Amino acid sequence: MIRVRFAPSPTGYLHIGGVRTALFNYLYARAQGGQFLLRIEDTDRERSTPEFERNILESMAWLGLESDETLVYQSRRLERYKEVARELVEKNLAVEEEREGKTAVRFLMPEKPAVFHDLVHGETSFDASLFDDLVIMKSDGYPTYQLACVVDDHDMQISHVIRGDDHISNTPRQILLFEALGWKPPKYAHLPLILGGDGTPLSKRHGAVALSHYREEGYLPEALLNYLALLGWGPEGNQEVFTLAEMTQKFSLKRITKSNARFDLTKLEWMNSQHIKKLAPEDYCGKLAQALPAEAASMAPEKWRSLALLFQTRIKTLRGLRQEAGYCFAPLDVYDGGKLQECLAKAGLEGADGRTRLAEYLSVWITGAEKLPAFQEAPALEQWTRQTAEMLKIHAKTFIHPLRFAWTGELVSPGLFELAVILGKDVCLERARKLAGQLKTS
Repeated sequence: MIRVRFAPSPTGYLHIGGVRTALFNYLYARAQGGQFLLRIEDTDRERSTPEFERNILESMAWLGLESDETLVYQSRRLERYKEVARELVEKNLAVEEEREGKTAVRFLMPEKPAVFHDLVHGETSFDASLFDDLVIMKSDGYPTYQLACVVDDHDMQISHVIRGDDHISNTPRQILLFEALGWKPPKYAHLPLILGGDGTPLSKRHGAVALSHYREEGYLPEALLNYLALLGWGPEGNQEVFTLAEMTQKFSLKRITKSNARFDLTKLEWMNSQHIKKLAPEDYCGKLAQALPAEAASMAPEKWRSLALLFQTRIKTLRGLRQEAGYCFAPLDVYDGGKLQECLAKAGLEGADGRTRLAEYLSVWITGAEKLPAFQEAPALEQWTRQTAEMLKIHAKTFIHPLRFAWTGELVSPGLFELAVILGKDVCLERARKLAGQLKTS
């Protein structure tokens, strides 16, 4: 049976590169009807923390990439590693060394080629005679990475090790340990690295690399997985937006690329917007409320739902609603002069008297709107506004563009009169008066 593992170390937050590795393991296991396992490599006592472990486990659960079996913790298997180290010493394949009253174990590197077939790169060979002997047990009683990894992969019956290219130099050493112990090594597939836009390894200088940042910013797990899958894997056809089930159906190690991939935040934002658009209304509104709890609590439920759906095709992240529709959550104090000039032009009110004319038109609209009932029906409000324009013998845009600017402070927005219902009559009138007042004094 196909058995793969993702083996993070809780010495830092789960990062984008780690998520991509976990995903490829998960997709391969599911595509082959196998099992996906999770191992916590927590033998670095100085840097491993419960906080980082919690972050990893919560992140994996959020992504939906959970282990098919009970988690394996290396820190709970110390006796097993000592047992294997003793076996190598007894076979004269390793030696014990005294260090300040404590014993370390060093594996004697055989002088022969270490050859393996990498499922991405093909036939790969290293000259082991160039390697130094390998410390496999430290004097503090803890194993080094190389020994713990080999013992765990054997005991967990891992059939395939799928990991980043940065581990390829570890593979020959681990294969030699497998051979020394008389164990069959798993098959290996080394994935291309994820680079920043400048072609250097992805790091904090390229922006956030921790998965938790993207979660907090309102990226959907399905969008992140979709985007990361395409960094190093090329499915057949031109399709780019996939569900996890669709990726599982199409995934193959044969289509892993050898060249390194580049992380593009703009493409990730686009991918996230596509997945937001696909959400069912209730699911979308619920996720949005979780991302923006204070904003959701500030509105009546029906208005929150209307606002959310109005922006579903416009936002790139869930938290992006706060920026895109900030005028729904905070007052507008002063209108930008440059945007006002653009607004006048769009309304057909160019010329020296444009501001005066707009102030007069707004006064007429305000006087009439004050007599209207509460803004509850967008079509009715739009019809009345257009009728008012006809009465004044002006084009409807002469009202629509300035009202949009008055209510939002912006030149573009979703449905104007739907926004008016969400903002409410009092806010709309207040902002229209404020703009009219600024026109008269500027």
